[in-house]
Amino acid sequence: MRDAAVAVRSLPRRFGEILNGPIGDDSWDRLVRAPDSSGRSAAGWAGQTSALITALGTAMAALPMTARPAVDLAKLTTAHSEPPGATAISAVLHELGDVATRAAAAIEGRQPGDFDRKCIVDGHEKSAYDLVNNVVATAVANLHHASAALDAARAAH
Repeated sequence: MRDAAVAVRSLPRRFGEILNGPIGDDSWDRLVRAPDSSGRSAAGWAGQTSALITALGTAMAALPMTARPAVDLAKLTTAHSEPPGATAISAVLHELGDVATRAAAAIEGRQPGDFDRKCIVDGHEKSAYDLVNNVVATAVANLHHASAALDAARAAH
């Protein structure tokens, strides 16, 4: 699970490479917030990833104390997590950095046998190992979606 923790820790940097533009450039901010065909912007994909990583960190932190932590990933992956208009992209990335750091630490804090323990994911029993892998794979997919959303916004403008 060390690889998963490394992947989670790298998400803020990787999203930053996509979302960061010239400081104070309003046209860049509009591009990053322009929705793609799914209705989600590059910043929205980052917001959704932050919500997913928050849920993962909470489940991993609860794992030693809770018999079967429950996570509703389906709800998180269908919700539009657009940051409010006034929220700076730097704040979106800062939040992602905070939750990624906590989630990675929670993953690293588990004993190897903890990942065989069960969680309730979208109403179904899955191992903590499967939960971590699912969230990391979804977060990486969100990174690609964010890049594609930004590319689409650039092409449209």
